Amino acid sequence: MASNPRSVVVLCVDDDEAIRCLLESVLERFGYSALVACNGHEALQLTEQHRIDAVILDYSMPDMNSGEVALEMKRLRPDVPIILISGLMDIPSGTLMHVDAFVAKGEGLRRLLPVLARLLQVPRKKQAMVRRFRRFPAQVSLAVTVGRAGELARFQGVSTDFGEGGIGGIVDGDLKPGEHVLLTLSDSRLETQLEPHAQVCYRKDNKYGFAFINASPIEQADVRQLCEKLASG
Repeated sequence: MASNPRSVVVLCVDDDEAIRCLLESVLERFGYSALVACNGHEALQLTEQHRIDAVILDYSMPDMNSGEVALEMKRLRPDVPIILISGLMDIPSGTLMHVDAFVAKGEGLRRLLPVLARLLQVPRKKQAMVRRFRRFPAQVSLAVTVGRAGELARFQGVSTDFGEGGIGGIVDGDLKPGEHVLLTLSDSRLETQLEPHAQVCYRKDNKYGFAFINASPIEQADVRQLCEKLASG
């Protein structure tokens, strides 16, 4: 008799009991198994004792620096992706370099679940269950502007997929998860360039995921119009 496939185990690390309970409940609803830890030391102990497939790590730890926790987790489980979550936006680069993605707590589960699915390489059908907006394959000229030490750096690229909530693309520059950027999208299907503000959500080699932030009603309408054009072919 064939054995049932094991569920994916996600370790949730947060000192707020309400958030731990929420994450545990939602993850289990979407078919994951959840382990919870209230501090860095407990998280590392669970990482050593259990098979972990992914980690959701709060930035503010009561006992350890989250960068130190992430670094030690990578030593113990180098192939396990870590998603850093925080209510703060100005995360030190020394912390971000040890994680695979950053999600702001203000964005809620609508961002966290798709990022988790993407990092775990969940089959496309399951990803569709947790996406808020449909993504369309699309090649659109892309430029990324980011502030660095008081100066602006600009990188060129091309999109791979597009949706109302964000965009995926290939960029010829070095960006870090959590950074805020300005995107410039140019395409013959657009009446004008789109310049949405976004946050870098994940990186894999030169492939990036960007989530739109603080989009104005006009920008939202322009993005929706492009998505409709992409959907109609």
